Amino acid sequence: MYKEGDVAQALLRLGLTHMEQRRDELPGWCPMHLERTGKEDFNPSWSINVETGVHHCFSCGYKGTLLTLVAEVLDLKTEWGRLDFDAAKNWLRASIEVDLDVLIKHVEEMRQSYVSLPKPVEMSEARLAVFDRPPDWALAARRLTATACDIFGVRWNAKQNSWITPIRSANTHKLMGWQEKGQGSRLFRNRPTGVQKSKTLFGLDAWMGETMIVVESPLDAVYLQSLRVGSGVSTFGASVSSEQIDIMRQADRLILAFDNPKLDTAGEKISVDMFNRLRSLGMECLFFAYGDSGKKDIGDMSLEEVEYGVENAKHFVFGMGAVYA
Repeated sequence: MYKEGDVAQALLRLGLTHMEQRRDELPGWCPMHLERTGKEDFNPSWSINVETGVHHCFSCGYKGTLLTLVAEVLDLKTEWGRLDFDAAKNWLRASIEVDLDVLIKHVEEMRQSYVSLPKPVEMSEARLAVFDRPPDWALAARRLTATACDIFGVRWNAKQNSWITPIRSANTHKLMGWQEKGQGSRLFRNRPTGVQKSKTLFGLDAWMGETMIVVESPLDAVYLQSLRVGSGVSTFGASVSSEQIDIMRQADRLILAFDNPKLDTAGEKISVDMFNRLRSLGMECLFFAYGDSGKKDIGDMSLEEVEYGVENAKHFVFGMGAVYA
């Protein structure tokens, strides 16, 4: 089904380490071992077939196809909380050259046969203790300060050269999991798989009250703290749930600073969607003013540009023009 090298390429893009191929199998460390057992896989116990994409862990029992693997590792979900096989299919199409008809067949099979994973193990602060403080070179690359990272509890995975941003309960601030993002790589995943990040906002435990600046990326919220410009929180991506909107009601002044709608399609979609949803709910908000900066998001901007965007944020009473300020 898959051509030579396709499965290995997909694993590389997913940030999954595997060993030398043995016949038709690629052995490696189980990507869901921690979520299912509470322990990392050190054997390795998992393997995936290079022709069919079928995989299985002989230790914890995790199994499925390459399509389910993509959906679970990237934590691709529909609004109903089920795995989004269409999104997984699109990711595979963009990552490897694969037969579209075969993928469509797999999508239909998975929709009919998929069984949810067992409930993730209990999270504790000890889970973050295995990670390090971000190194100076990584801080410089993202223009973040060590103090800001400490305030938000941001950690560093030295094995993957990736950022670890905690996901905490909106009410108790108890650790629910974390989001991992590679520095200079495409690595991106949520741990544990299925963590309900849509029910909270990153940085809520560090929010100072009054004005709330909402961004898409957790590290952009950390960047705001590094600049000492306002108090930022993040939605963990380009979508906003009803629960997250309810949390935003706590703010006396709400500034939405999603990716520049004039340059980013996803940023435009979420900004327009929020304009309509908040207006229908009777919630006031302002939109961050990107002006003529030509920058895609806050993380690319200078201190002066960010200060301009906050100070000139447009109230939604100005209509759709506020979105494109």
